[in-house]
Amino acid sequence: MAQELALRFEELKLEHDVGPLKIKISGCINACGHHHVGHIGILGLDRAGVENYQITLGGDGSETASIGEKTGPGFAYDEITPAIERIIQAYLEIRQDASETFLQTYRRVGLAPFKSALYGAEGGRDAA
Repeated sequence: MAQELALRFEELKLEHDVGPLKIKISGCINACGHHHVGHIGILGLDRAGVENYQITLGGDGSETASIGEKTGPGFAYDEITPAIERIIQAYLEIRQDASETFLQTYRRVGLAPFKSALYGAEGGRDAA
């Protein structure tokens, strides 16, 4: 998954536009990848034998620490890269200027615009 995301960002040539962004991925509930403190966190879960990936936003492992907030229902493996792309596109559209980082934007506007980008106008269902 990490390679797929990296290749997609390289393909879109977004790394310079996006700036500092920590995407952290954990493959199990033990959270060894520290998804909960990623600016964008991805937690892989097994739901009745089906792979499912929960996205969190706004985590920070620095001196301004915060735990990422669940965005809503999880995604299948093949939906994760497009979902992260929607989050990044939303960030690029709503940031105040090129110097505002993803985390600064998230802290300023909160979850709602990102949730809308992920799930549509309804903003998704309750986090699963």
